[in-house]
Amino acid sequence: MAVAVVRGVLTAAGLLAVASVLVFALVRAAPGDAVDVEFGESGVAAFLTPDEEAAARAARERQLGLDRSVPEQYLRWAYRIMRLDLGTSFRTGRPVADELAERLPASLALGCVGFLVALGVAWAVALVSARRPGGPVDHVLRVLSLTATAVPTFLLGSLSLRYAVEWVGYPVAGEASARRLWLPALVLGVGAMPVMARLLRASLIDEYGRPYAVAARIRGASWARVTLRHVLRPASTPLLTLAGLTLSTLVASSVLTEVIFSWPGVSEYAVAAIAAKDHPVVQAYLLLTVAVVVLVNRTVDVVQHLLDPRTARTTEAVA
Repeated sequence: MAVAVVRGVLTAAGLLAVASVLVFALVRAAPGDAVDVEFGESGVAAFLTPDEEAAARAARERQLGLDRSVPEQYLRWAYRIMRLDLGTSFRTGRPVADELAERLPASLALGCVGFLVALGVAWAVALVSARRPGGPVDHVLRVLSLTATAVPTFLLGSLSLRYAVEWVGYPVAGEASARRLWLPALVLGVGAMPVMARLLRASLIDEYGRPYAVAARIRGASWARVTLRHVLRPASTPLLTLAGLTLSTLVASSVLTEVIFSWPGVSEYAVAAIAAKDHPVVQAYLLLTVAVVVLVNRTVDVVQHLLDPRTARTTEAVA
């Protein structure tokens, strides 16, 4: 286990190093310029002569560090990242770490509650479907799951927001609160549930057909006892990896949901930064997303090894 943890840490560090290069390159390759956006929004260029505007632009680029070569900009940014300094926002002049820290709790709350909704509904659907595979209830639940998969997030979110405002007076703006949390969390959960439910259903059906489960039923054990005592743990193992990916995605990059519901999380913050070409914020957001995905997946690997030692032996054999 210690070797697996050390290997996981080294792998995560390598992935983050590669991700930092890709993130920086993609952000800087995007069309547009932060100074152009800033001058266009402020309208200051209308009051300057061409020479004064050129001088003002050059001064602003020096202030933001955009006058340096791209490799030098990356090395300076990477050095600050290693010191846990995410830089300063071009728009607000505040440390990016402080602004992300203010919005991260809202994203964590939304992602975690949405994940719990998805996991709870997925378990319920999978257990009911797997009890009698191919039956009428199983067919109905599978059709509903496929329908939920086919509905785009923006459409589901927009429709639910419209009717929630009309029927229950859902607040469309304001700070993060429990009164505003339930609806976007429900939309997130419904969108993430179908894949988890299908995977868990298949895993449950496979475990119910194994000799130990069949023998338990022959000895007179009830379906609930067989499920809780014999089937539940091994059937959950394949779900762990998918659940980890789902959780990290819901926490770090629920962009559409946060924008539709005006939820004050990091994704909404990043969308505004993308429009303003606020490079430090966009780079920090993307790197944070990668870090969350890597961290959650490394944690899932460790938990998976603890729940099922066969996966640890398989990993060592492959390595």
